[in-house]
Amino acid sequence: MAYSQQRFFVISLLCMTIVLSSGCQLTSNNVNSRLTYGEYYLALQQLSPQQILEEVIKQQTQVEQISNESPNYNAQIKLLLLYSSPKSPIYNSFHAKMLLNKLKNEENDAAFASITPSEQALISLLHDQLNQRLLMRNRLIAEQKLQQENFQKTGSMQQQNAIKIQQNLIEQVKLLEQTIKQLKDIEQAIDKRDQ
Repeated sequence: MAYSQQRFFVISLLCMTIVLSSGCQLTSNNVNSRLTYGEYYLALQQLSPQQILEEVIKQQTQVEQISNESPNYNAQIKLLLLYSSPKSPIYNSFHAKMLLNKLKNEENDAAFASITPSEQALISLLHDQLNQRLLMRNRLIAEQKLQQENFQKTGSMQQQNAIKIQQNLIEQVKLLEQTIKQLKDIEQAIDKRDQ
């Protein structure tokens, strides 16, 4: 009898532990899903590169599992934040801007319908920042292209100057050779007269 009570107690304790631990896990998942996008972005900054990579894979998997009937905008917005974070292994302003434009073009702004005004402000700020990054990048590319063209023009001008100098030197060598030949002819003529 005491053995069966002990066994019942152990089984009850084991069941309670399992239930409570799964409850804790559910609670932690719910807390994570209740993070605002600003808090999520700040949380990303605290993660190690490996943890960020795991988060990228998690969000990409959730985005890929989206059905057309009920898209997972939360995962898409988190993926947008991952593309926007310079610390992320998938950091890419172009992809972030493209995804943001796609989300903004969804029917009736469905992607941003359920977010708070402060989260909308964050998305608006992110939109402005991405535009500025891309403008700065385009300006930098244009400036580098202009510098390269100037360098090529300068190099081309230097090459043309070098060719002109080389041609002048060749002409001077020819003149010197003609002068030397004339001097030899004069010397031979003098030698013939002296004989």
